[in-house]
Amino acid sequence: MKDIYIILLSVLIGAVGQIAFKYGATHIPDTGTFLEKVIAAWPITAGLALYGVSTLLWIYALRTVELSYAYPLISLGYVLVFLASYFLFHETIGPLRVGGLILILSGIVLVAKS
Repeated sequence: MKDIYIILLSVLIGAVGQIAFKYGATHIPDTGTFLEKVIAAWPITAGLALYGVSTLLWIYALRTVELSYAYPLISLGYVLVFLASYFLFHETIGPLRVGGLILILSGIVLVAKS
C-alpha cells in the first residue's frame, strides 16, 4: 500500500516539474545564446531536477507494483497540469477538454479499483 503513495508522489513531482518547464519557458531572458537563456531560466533546471526525482521514485515503486496498475496512474499528472494550467497560467479550458479530463479521471478510478 505504501507503494501507491510513492507512485502518487512521483506523479505529483513530475507534474510540478512540467509546470516549472512552462513557467521557465515563458520567462526566458531576451539576451544571450539559447543555452544561456535556458540556464538563466532556473525553473527549467528545477523542472529537470524534479523529473529526475520523479523518475527515481517511479523506479522504486515499480519494484513491487504491477506496471499495468501503476502506469495508468501517471494520468493523474495530466489532471494536475490541467488544473495548474487553468489556475496558474490562466489558460482557457473548453468543454471538450473538460470532457477529456472526466474520461481520464474515470479511467484512473477504474484502474485504481481493480
